[in-house]
Amino acid sequence: MKRSRSQVLYSLLPGAMFQHESRVQARVVAVDGDGLRNLNEDVLYAEICTYLEQWQEDQRTSLPLPRGRARDDFRIIGPDIARFEIFPLVLQCDRRSCGRVERISDSRQLAASPNCPACSGSRHQLPYYVAHHCGRADPIYVPACRESGHEKKYVRFEDTGSFITAKWRCDGPGCAGRVIQGMSFTPCACEWSRRSGSPSTIAHRMDDQRAYRIHSISLVNIDDTVFRQYQAHSQRGQIAAAHYLGLLDTIRDGIRQLGATPPGAVRLTQEAWDTQEAILRAQGLNEALIQSLRELQGPADQGIAALPAELAELWDDLGRRQRFVERAAVFDRDHLPRITVEDQRERLTEVGEHLAASSVDAAASQARALGIEEISVTWEFPIAKAAFGYTREQHDPGQAQLMGFWRRGHIENKFPIYAAASNTEAVLVTLAPTAVLSFVQDQVGIRRDETGNPRLILLRWMIEEPAIAEIVHTLTHSLSHLLLRGLDDGQIGLAEGGLAEWLVPEALSFAIYADNVRDFTLGSLWTLLTNRALSWLEGVPARALSCENDPLCHQGSPRRCERCLYLTFGCPQFNDGLDRSLVADFLRHHGALGAEAE
Repeated sequence: MKRSRSQVLYSLLPGAMFQHESRVQARVVAVDGDGLRNLNEDVLYAEICTYLEQWQEDQRTSLPLPRGRARDDFRIIGPDIARFEIFPLVLQCDRRSCGRVERISDSRQLAASPNCPACSGSRHQLPYYVAHHCGRADPIYVPACRESGHEKKYVRFEDTGSFITAKWRCDGPGCAGRVIQGMSFTPCACEWSRRSGSPSTIAHRMDDQRAYRIHSISLVNIDDTVFRQYQAHSQRGQIAAAHYLGLLDTIRDGIRQLGATPPGAVRLTQEAWDTQEAILRAQGLNEALIQSLRELQGPADQGIAALPAELAELWDDLGRRQRFVERAAVFDRDHLPRITVEDQRERLTEVGEHLAASSVDAAASQARALGIEEISVTWEFPIAKAAFGYTREQHDPGQAQLMGFWRRGHIENKFPIYAAASNTEAVLVTLAPTAVLSFVQDQVGIRRDETGNPRLILLRWMIEEPAIAEIVHTLTHSLSHLLLRGLDDGQIGLAEGGLAEWLVPEALSFAIYADNVRDFTLGSLWTLLTNRALSWLEGVPARALSCENDPLCHQGSPRRCERCLYLTFGCPQFNDGLDRSLVADFLRHHGALGAEAE
């Protein structure tokens, strides 16, 4: 069946269960489509390798690391056509007077004999299956009536709506509906059963997706020469850090500066440079030459050279964090155009829209009150999503087998990666480092009288202190969810299920974007910036303080549930690391909430 690329990518990849519009229950066995070319493949494969390395090699099936020559064994496909099989082939007669169940092994048997062999009545599929974390998924087991010798001839299923109370009965002569057994789950003899001590399969309805999770990555898909050079640079962490710390305007400048600086060059202190400059002047060197020497040897307060040399390990660590590296390009206006709230206020003032400008100005004030440094909108957010495997039952490394989408004879026997890329619109948010720094000190009970760039101080603390990193991550992530869910009111044309987040907690930044696999520039988020930013931001404190599930959610620790923070599809961390009580504490800390607010 042919479906939209987004529908296939999100819900119809191999291994997924679904109900066809003809009401047939089915399982996807393969997905076809054209090769995809508009992706930064170097970054894509590197990110997939990093993800897969969380699983040991024997915990992955049909999923080698796409590294080096092994990349030739993969194909990146834009999914368009899903091929499926009828599943499960456990059929029950529709007549209440009969209700007999038969399990068949081949759908061709169903085509040849669609009706009940006992009464010729029509039949339907029992919408249940069993799964195991080794990746196995089978129809439910149909027991036999061995005590009376009826075997499976008269067996029917009594569906009570609960696996605990559901029963198998025999209507054969002398049995009169006798209970054969309750629901039993076939043990799995796989390696995972022996290793984990959990051999039993688990029963599910066909519409229960807990037994199936797609594993995928999302990445900023910038594919130009400068970004490729930046991504491959051995000192990309320095460029990313200098850009975040406000020492660089563009990543192009960072590449140029690193290329112009001789390896091992040492900067002079201000006192040493003053002495050197006096000597150079005495020798008669002109001002242009002295200035060029100063850029190479003198003290620096801008550019790569201004990064503290003693923090080289920190820059290397940040260079290994893909989201932090991506952030420099996302906030580089040479790569992505964006308009801030302040930009929009100035534009409205220039054209005489004073009422709208006043509203936007109030929104900027409200953002500062919430501890937000900048809010901006871009209409060219280049996002790509790539799916490469799935798990059943358990979904974390070491707890389940990660299954690839490979199928013998399909796509030239290559390992498929199903992907889509688009330029969509996004709202970009960065928290105020001074507000976060003050809050962190209060949370962990430390007082460090450090001076300098607050972004740099917080970066160091996050790397050095895991507790601080966890606080910042939870705060940034929870605020992202609160703001995203605040857009789900129908006023900008986007629902919560159509939005997703891109999170960089090390840089106090996140993006909320229209989660679509086709180019999407409706202008909804532009409308938000111009017309609705104030009401959107004013709703944050109330959403941080209350939930429709209170007092139950309020009494939980952490405070989070499907009514206040959880996202349906758009959270790459599957709603982990959230707590609205921490957001409330943050707002209260710098006066956005009254001290008595609970």
